[in-house]
Amino acid sequence: MAVSPKEIRKRIKSVTSTKKITKTMELVATSKMKRAQDRVQAAGPYAAKLQEIISAIAGGGSVDHPLLQSRTEVKNVALVVLTANRGLCGGFNANLIKMAKIEHKNQSERGRGVRLHCVGKKGMATLRFQGYEITRAIVDMGDKPGFADARRVTDPLVEAFLKGEIDEVLVVYPHWQSVGSQPPTVKKLLPIEPPKGGKSGRVLDFIFSPDAKEILNDLLPRYVTQSMYTMLVMSHAGEQVARRTAMKSATDNAQEMITYLTRTLNRARQAQITQEIAEIVGGAAALKK
Repeated sequence: MAVSPKEIRKRIKSVTSTKKITKTMELVATSKMKRAQDRVQAAGPYAAKLQEIISAIAGGGSVDHPLLQSRTEVKNVALVVLTANRGLCGGFNANLIKMAKIEHKNQSERGRGVRLHCVGKKGMATLRFQGYEITRAIVDMGDKPGFADARRVTDPLVEAFLKGEIDEVLVVYPHWQSVGSQPPTVKKLLPIEPPKGGKSGRVLDFIFSPDAKEILNDLLPRYVTQSMYTMLVMSHAGEQVARRTAMKSATDNAQEMITYLTRTLNRARQAQITQEIAEIVGGAAALKK
């Protein structure tokens, strides 16, 4: 059944409106992506220096601290899943949720209890719908996560770890490597594994005042917060990259559909005009007879 030119025009108008929306969302995501990328890069120097100091203090294993102690038997694991609050970002959320489910299965098969902590509406809603028990959910994380947001995630985890309620804390997040690569990654947040040194692999010699243990008491919680903050800004930056890519693809597809519908409309109009001319010529020939 042939589609009338009127119906084709309605479809062109509808697709054009959709294209305007996706193009606008693409531009917004591009702007947010640039700012999020700047926050990821800005977090680097502080994190690197913090790792350097902790490596110098705890790298040799001479200083003991509860946050550095690995449990001989891991019974309970906290699995933190960082996802977005919104969709329309391709497979960003789905890939993170898939990685979280794989890690949940691996930990469960090892006889460990897994406590799910979801940061982001999409991860919480999907995992809950699929029958997973959610221990804690944070669904009001803003587009510009700060250290207060990171502490909101880490403080209950650190407290539970120190009390012995959980033995490990794992985080599923998109690790920012470049604009084109943010693979889903699982990172151990607790217990802290002291860095092995700087880029050169050497450990610098510091003179500590006050003593090393007191410094660690202050620095290690900061290190946990800084690590979570870095993962949060990476997650937000990855979300914007994925949304920009998805919206650009949607815009390109809309343009292709508009082009196809326009050609279809032109053919339909041409066929209609040809038919009208044929009818006029046929009517004129009939009158002559």
